[in-house]
Amino acid sequence: MSQGKYWNEEIETMPREKLQALQLKRLKEVVKKAYENNRFYRLLYDEAGVHPEDIKSLSDLSKLPFIQKDTVRDAYPYGMLISPIEQCVEMHATSGTTGKSVPVFATRRDLDHWAEVNARELWMVGLRPGDILQNAYGYGLPTGGFGFHYGAMKLGAMVIPTGTGQTQRQIETIMDYGVTAICMTPSYAQYLGQKALEQGIDLTKQSKLKIGLFGAEPWPLATRYKIEELLGITAYDEFGMTEFLGPGMSCECEARQGMHTWADTFLVECINPETGQPVPDGQEGELVWTWLTSEGTAMIRYRSRDLSSVCWEDCPCGRTHPKIAPIKGRTDDAVVIGGLIVFPSQIEDILGSFPEIGANFRLYVDRNVRGLDYFTLSIELKEYGLLEKGELLSLLQRCIREKIKNVIGLLPQNISFVAPDALPRVTSGEGKTASARLEDRRK
Repeated sequence: MSQGKYWNEEIETMPREKLQALQLKRLKEVVKKAYENNRFYRLLYDEAGVHPEDIKSLSDLSKLPFIQKDTVRDAYPYGMLISPIEQCVEMHATSGTTGKSVPVFATRRDLDHWAEVNARELWMVGLRPGDILQNAYGYGLPTGGFGFHYGAMKLGAMVIPTGTGQTQRQIETIMDYGVTAICMTPSYAQYLGQKALEQGIDLTKQSKLKIGLFGAEPWPLATRYKIEELLGITAYDEFGMTEFLGPGMSCECEARQGMHTWADTFLVECINPETGQPVPDGQEGELVWTWLTSEGTAMIRYRSRDLSSVCWEDCPCGRTHPKIAPIKGRTDDAVVIGGLIVFPSQIEDILGSFPEIGANFRLYVDRNVRGLDYFTLSIELKEYGLLEKGELLSLLQRCIREKIKNVIGLLPQNISFVAPDALPRVTSGEGKTASARLEDRRK
């Protein structure tokens, strides 16, 4: 068991020069393994005219082509494997809301390392053996619940895997078992705190809560302050992607001046999303990730579409790993609602299956007084006369709601129908489609 301020002091405080030398060594290894063992990468690199022996320095990373969700999805289901499937012991996958999911296969060594980086994060925010972590992230194919679960067990804390929902039970668990730390989405944390107050429970005085880790959706400082006020905790921002086994990629330390990214495990770049060229240290751009330690699945120069910045400046906590800023948004037309990524194109595909629906719709995203995200839809009908057919419209609402729930996992709070040509028109271009059909009113 680790002692003192750091879980793994040697790694967490390693000088930048040594960290980058380790990154180069592991980059060479994973590129070579991907090229030799994976047809997808071999064809990709041959077409780009680059080979493993061309990687002689970290600057040579730019010779490797980017990959992104669409191209990775084309390799479904086993196309990203770099080890024999019989060596893998666990599989996770993205939600698949825009098509086939992106599966991630892990070997026993991958799971051990996943537990290690999550233990670092939990130790960094103050968890110790004897603490009780209530994990209200989802357990399933997406990795939300599992990373912190494995990390807490490695650290020696007890985990209560409540998963999502069942707010009354979540509150009772916090109170009955003396929970000291929680992890969940920030919007749900606000909701939980407000529901507790409605029941006459002041978690700041009546519970043993002291630490919270929150992620999976953007949250401003005002939300952090509100969560801390409601729950009586210190709130920390964390970041992970299912494509890289989720939690354990980045997390705030006690300084809370950005999220440390474990450079021995992940190589993060920040690029201009238009040109693909790197931006200076600390300047906002799109994050690109390379998984340096994976045995089961290769993710090399994966464009996340997340807007942030990367900075190697010294941190008061003494850790030398680079930090990323809170996620500002995305470069595509996606919007995060309640922790789930939703694309207007998904809604468009769903509505296209109903002959009564016209050519345009509007997706409104809001946040209620309890801090929870929700969305509503305004949909054009194909003919004016359909506005008079109340029974048909009620049936349409039910069918559309059910189909949306099945595809993206969320229900619209309300669906309204309007006359043909009543909504703002889409002129041209995919980006303009997104801006015309999506209105995020949370800001």
